[in-house]
Amino acid sequence: MTFLLGIDLGTSSVKALLMDVTGKTYGICHEQYPIEVPQEEWAEQPPDRWWSATTRVIRKLLSESGVEAERIRGVGLSGQMHGLVVLNRSGEPIRPAIIWSDQRAKKQVRSINDLLHEQQLAPQTMNRASAGFAVASLLWVKENEPEVFAAIDKVLLPKDYIRYKLTGRIACEATDASSTLAFNTRERQWCHPLIEALGLPPSIFPECFEPMDIAGEIQESAALETGLRRGTPVVFGGSDQTMQAVGNGVIEPGWVISNIGTGGQVSSMTAEPLYDLQWRLNTFCHVFKGSWVIQGSNLNSGLALKWLKENVLQTSDFNSLLELATRVRAGSEGVLFLPYLIGERTPHMDPNARACFFGMTLKHRKEHIVKAVVEGVVYALRSSLETIEEQGIKVDRILASGGGSKHEVWLQAQADIFGKPVYTTRIEEEACVGAAIIAGTGIGAYRSLAEGCRQAVSMTGRQFEPDPAAQPIYEHYYGLFQEVYARNKELFTVWTGKG
Repeated sequence: MTFLLGIDLGTSSVKALLMDVTGKTYGICHEQYPIEVPQEEWAEQPPDRWWSATTRVIRKLLSESGVEAERIRGVGLSGQMHGLVVLNRSGEPIRPAIIWSDQRAKKQVRSINDLLHEQQLAPQTMNRASAGFAVASLLWVKENEPEVFAAIDKVLLPKDYIRYKLTGRIACEATDASSTLAFNTRERQWCHPLIEALGLPPSIFPECFEPMDIAGEIQESAALETGLRRGTPVVFGGSDQTMQAVGNGVIEPGWVISNIGTGGQVSSMTAEPLYDLQWRLNTFCHVFKGSWVIQGSNLNSGLALKWLKENVLQTSDFNSLLELATRVRAGSEGVLFLPYLIGERTPHMDPNARACFFGMTLKHRKEHIVKAVVEGVVYALRSSLETIEEQGIKVDRILASGGGSKHEVWLQAQADIFGKPVYTTRIEEEACVGAAIIAGTGIGAYRSLAEGCRQAVSMTGRQFEPDPAAQPIYEHYYGLFQEVYARNKELFTVWTGKG
């Protein structure tokens, strides 16, 4: 039997899954790690912490599954997007990684977007800059940490660092590289006119490949640390969003995925290089040449519920928290929550947006607050969904993914607030499974990616329909949700002092 290992380097944890080519899972392990916030609006993680957690997770997975390392034929990777890892000539990180939720580079974002407009580079990048994108963070390093910038030999994205530690090869692939902004998303190569205009050395951007290409083999040092067999092929893999799509079996246009992880995304695969002329959406490379994913990106999804759980209600269990929400009717009896704890991307592209509860009275209890947070997250996702529909993409059915597919409270909220049926798959860790399928395709265990998805992914048949009684309630409160942001947008800017 051929076994495949999928590794997903997330924002809150690293996960590893071992499956055979039929999709049967033999084990899943994970290890959490924090986001470091050394200053307000910063978000960092040391790359070596990722690697240490990854080695422990793989060793634990091998031990608990009972599968011998010699039987693993391929390794694939998935990872959080946008983050900046900088290496010196010795291949060592020279500062903590600046990850996607970081908001420090607002000044640099304005400069980059002005440059994109002046040089008419939008048809190449197919995106505007946002705080947390690697190129904006890199420009911040150049302007604020010149000694660090001078020592940079190569830049990587988070999961690329794990692959480098596994194989010794410094490289990247198109799905993740397109999320840096320094990439010609249409042509699947670095955007050299932008790189040069920003005064960045082209040499620091590594060679770029495709997700199903073989990157190399497990090197001796990695074999000693992880317990994997030296010489095991490692496939490039892709960004967490594209790997989740593969893990859900979405490898052709037709479905829209609503993903609730730390952040949230509503995405659709397209066969045309489609991007939003108003810059509210992101368009990145998908797993095939000639394929793209257009998505709305929301910064505060599972992150908002985690904040409520740990910082406010101080409980340890998400399920018990979500059970509280079942006690409250649609609309949370008048409580609204704007989930903008770290600003927002789609559709506002507003790093100064802030979270707030609105409409609270003496009658409201913690269950109303929990339900309002869930609803606020899904209202934000609906804004992304509507922005995608404005691009002419027909949305008839939604496939829920990530943490938002694991509890009926999230699933029913999505069906009710979107006003569309919501489906799930039987996959427990979609990004890990997608990485494993990509690995199997890359090493030839599957004749095609479609065959891999047919074998390893199946729908549950669970379908959540919109509740007709909830529809008018949610239409009313969704309108108020939009109005609360619109009326406070200027105040948010004044409040943060970033006007």
